[in-house]
Amino acid sequence: MRNTVVHICRHRKLFGIALIALFSLSSFSQDLFAADRVLSLSEAYSLALENHEDLGIAKENINQAKTDLTKSVSRILPNITAEGSYTRYTESKSSGTGFVTQPESATAVELRLTQPLYSGGREWAIQRQAKYQIQGETKGLTGATESVMLSTARAYYGALKALKDLEIKTAALKRAKERLEVADARFEVGEVTKSAVLRSRAELAGSEAELLRATNNLENAKVLLARLTGIEGSFTVAEPPAHGAVELDTIRLTDQALEHRSDYARLLLQEKAATESIQIAKAGFKPSLKLEGVYSWRDQDPQTTFFQEESVYGTLRLTYPLFEGFLRKAELTDARSEFREAELVRLGLKRNISVQVNEAVNNVKVTDSLIEAFRRQVAFAEEDYAMVFEQFKYGVATTLDVIDADTTLVSAQTSLASAVYDLEVAKLNLKFVTGTLADGAIK
Repeated sequence: MRNTVVHICRHRKLFGIALIALFSLSSFSQDLFAADRVLSLSEAYSLALENHEDLGIAKENINQAKTDLTKSVSRILPNITAEGSYTRYTESKSSGTGFVTQPESATAVELRLTQPLYSGGREWAIQRQAKYQIQGETKGLTGATESVMLSTARAYYGALKALKDLEIKTAALKRAKERLEVADARFEVGEVTKSAVLRSRAELAGSEAELLRATNNLENAKVLLARLTGIEGSFTVAEPPAHGAVELDTIRLTDQALEHRSDYARLLLQEKAATESIQIAKAGFKPSLKLEGVYSWRDQDPQTTFFQEESVYGTLRLTYPLFEGFLRKAELTDARSEFREAELVRLGLKRNISVQVNEAVNNVKVTDSLIEAFRRQVAFAEEDYAMVFEQFKYGVATTLDVIDADTTLVSAQTSLASAVYDLEVAKLNLKFVTGTLADGAIK
């Protein structure tokens, strides 16, 4: 009787494998024609850096900062203005002695040149502040590049993780079909009750549901990756080579982060710009000096007595503010407060960088250790399932035993796949927190 069960199981198993192979081949052919583009990680980086709007925004910020520098330079250059006027009176007037006091019409043209000479150093402080702003926005572009690259890498490895999960769930469905075939065969010869068959069918339905869920997760992961890279159409992701070993000395890495982190460098520049704001506020307490040159041409009809058609003159103007309602004092107080705030923000980020580096290093270490543990777990789970399934075919193990072994195997395979890809993301995150992820990315 037992030989008959084994014979039936083998024939059904071969038939089931053939059907699965045919289905897999058909699915592979469809995928081959549908997903004709294989996206690599380096290509995903390039597409994201080319298409993501965050980098465009950062570049526009640089352009705006350069415009502000041009504005600041205009404060030290001469200002030339031209003004013309035409006046029509109701009538001309003259005195009783025959002097014309009011013409019927008057035309005037004036060309004025104003050259600032001294304003307490305000214009130079504004110019230095604008240069710091350009440098800060350039660092902002580096920071945007790093953020986009890290988000792209997470989405890419998320898609790989979803793809691996789909493979695991597909294999689990195949095993569920094999268990159902064995249960049906044993039920036909009376070795198991109907309950074993029903339990196997329930597990098969559950595996099908898990496969559908894994397929949906893969599609969602690819949608997110397409959003970041701007890629259109159907595509699949390729397995990238593993990243090499990374430095795990937290002290050196923290120093490296303080040297290379774009956000920290940007705060240093903002702190310098805040010192210039103090100089600008102090300039309000100092006198200003400017030179004015004027060329004036006039015409009247009729000409008034003592009329002068042209005149050229220059004026040296010194202005000293005496009282403006304590505005200058308030501006200076505000500038000093902004400087202290900039110092505190930079100090806070410096402390946070140390925490981030330590967390990133610990994540790499722990994930690396987990991989070895999960590999052993997968090896034991695969051996255990193979042994229990053979026992199940010969009636030594129950349906619950083989289902429990399969559950352990799926859990181990899923944990291992997640840990492998999480390690790659952890290494990239370590580069991100140390400010070296975007090295060579900006052309």
